[in-house]
Amino acid sequence: MSSPDAIGVLAEIRDKLALLTRLEAEHGFGVVIEGPTPLEPLPDLPGVAEVYGLVGRVEGDNFRFRPPEEITSPAAWSAYTVDPDDPMGSPLPIGHEVWSIPKGLRSEIPGGAAIFLDIEDLEVYWMEPDAYMFQYEHPDDDVEYTVLAPDLATFFNDWVLGPSYPDLVATVLGPGVRDRRLRKGRHAGEYADNWRRLLITAGLSS
Repeated sequence: MSSPDAIGVLAEIRDKLALLTRLEAEHGFGVVIEGPTPLEPLPDLPGVAEVYGLVGRVEGDNFRFRPPEEITSPAAWSAYTVDPDDPMGSPLPIGHEVWSIPKGLRSEIPGGAAIFLDIEDLEVYWMEPDAYMFQYEHPDDDVEYTVLAPDLATFFNDWVLGPSYPDLVATVLGPGVRDRRLRKGRHAGEYADNWRRLLITAGLSS
């Protein structure tokens, strides 16, 4: 991932995370932004380790994103095997929705439904869990899934840290969750999603 465009996207991700980290420290929205661990590039997954070399764990009210264990080292990746019975080719879960998990249990449960990275074409996509199970049972049938971004860097830059974040919420959790607002307290009338409120404060989304 060494083209000028790719390097520019990585620089944008770095700058956005620095801004969001500073604003979270100032305002205390309650999101989690943890620094990354240096990773070795993986020839089979160009650009993936480079992105996760910038992005550690990020988490708000609706989503949790962190590096999959399978890409944390060349040894871990070489040990990863594709399930021959998986009709989607054993994609990597790059994040999970946590909206469906009670807040008191989120430290114990990795997450709800996953957002996936296709290990062949490196697209990031969302697929309803029921559709995934249907595909297992009916591998020759077509199922619906939504491609969110052509690569991991674009996904984080636009859909997690940028203007497409509200669309991510609507796609995965529904427009009702996207548009929920707080009814009480000093933030009454603002969006209930603390990650969205942080992005709005940073001028990165609406």
